[in-house]
Amino acid sequence: MWTLARRIPQVPVFAGASVVVCHGGHNTMCEALAAGVPLVVAPIRDDQSMLAQQVVAASAGVRLRFDHAKAADVREAIESAGHYRLGAKKIRDSFEAAGGAEEAATRLESLG
Repeated sequence: MWTLARRIPQVPVFAGASVVVCHGGHNTMCEALAAGVPLVVAPIRDDQSMLAQQVVAASAGVRLRFDHAKAADVREAIESAGHYRLGAKKIRDSFEAAGGAEEAATRLESLG
């Protein structure tokens, strides 16, 4: 039986995830990486392609072509996610070392 939810709290879900599959939205990618979770990214438009390339360059995930990916491609990418765990954890560690959201808010407030 299916259950419909109006909202799913990503941060707690990502804390227990092995991999996150997404289209490359900045918020989803940052929240997944803040949890140290590798990504499978299939960018669609705007800055998503550039962000997906940065994830690949950091060895934190794999990129798929949204318009060409078949089920087998997605499965293979998901199954390869373990190879990108170290890169995702390095990004998580860099977020933590920078002070995270609290430090970012403090710095933004100091600009005013």
